[in-house]
Amino acid sequence: MNIIVISSAADVRRAADIAVSSYRRLTAELPWLPPRGAGEFIPRIEWMMNEGRVYALEDGGSMEAFLGWFRLDDFRNLGPGALTPDWCWGVRDDSPDGAPPDARAVSRRLSPLVRHMLGDLARAGLPVHAVGVPASAGAGLEEFSLLGWGRIVLDAARPARDLRALLDGRTAGERTGGDHAADDGITVRPANPSDARSLAMLDARLAAHISEPPVLMPDARGSDAGEWAEWLERPDALTFVAERAGGGLAGFIKAAPPGFDVSWFVHGEETLAICGLWVEPSARGSSVGERLLSALVDRALSLGKTLVSVDCETHNPEARAFWLRYFAPVSWSFERRF
Repeated sequence: MNIIVISSAADVRRAADIAVSSYRRLTAELPWLPPRGAGEFIPRIEWMMNEGRVYALEDGGSMEAFLGWFRLDDFRNLGPGALTPDWCWGVRDDSPDGAPPDARAVSRRLSPLVRHMLGDLARAGLPVHAVGVPASAGAGLEEFSLLGWGRIVLDAARPARDLRALLDGRTAGERTGGDHAADDGITVRPANPSDARSLAMLDARLAAHISEPPVLMPDARGSDAGEWAEWLERPDALTFVAERAGGGLAGFIKAAPPGFDVSWFVHGEETLAICGLWVEPSARGSSVGERLLSALVDRALSLGKTLVSVDCETHNPEARAFWLRYFAPVSWSFERRF
């Protein structure tokens, strides 16, 4: 086996075929994800060739695996780093029926590429690397974990109509079980420009939360009142707030079309991506988060959005538990510092 740097159109096509096979395994588990073919992977791999580097492992003329990365000037407030998106690595299928490669095959084909990449990153002075791993790539999840990477971000999604049904079922259970009171005096409504200052205060509390244990994200900050005012003016952005009966906000949820930091696997005009949720500790235990999510899903459906996604810190246990109650994992992001 030998490692090459991908530079030809033929090699890009072979890498794209591997990526498509991996994506097909993911969509077999999550059939509501947007369809992707080689024609959509090829330009992305070409972009990676120009912006970073893409390697492949060859054996007797066959491409066994590929992996690409590009530089980020400020990775998660840690400084320079490198990123391998979930669409830019993969291991060739062994089985004629498209079954995923087993753990031994993944290790044998992926580890040489990782070793080669880490050498390049060390020489480039990039001391942190992250990689996105499709949720269906069980052996890949295990291999990166064994090689020293730890999960840091979850990208998840669910069809909007399925979310509506899940939320309706949970609400019915709460009514019959009596676990949570719905008459707590908190009203969920769309945010308006006059909420910008209050939203900035809530966002600052969210930033403080993720800067503390166990998340410990350095230099976390929320949007200030001016940034919130601009956000609230965006025609493609949605924000709902939970307002107390006596005045004042107890929480918010916000969403927009998927951005750069959201898994490409959920990108599409049909997708609304949640990018913020906070409920004040004093308002928790009354399903405020569910009511905010419910209002957002209703609006998404009214706008013709068929898919809702979310990403969160996996080491934020409250957020992870809440989102996994309603959303199915699409991709996990791993990080390694060295």
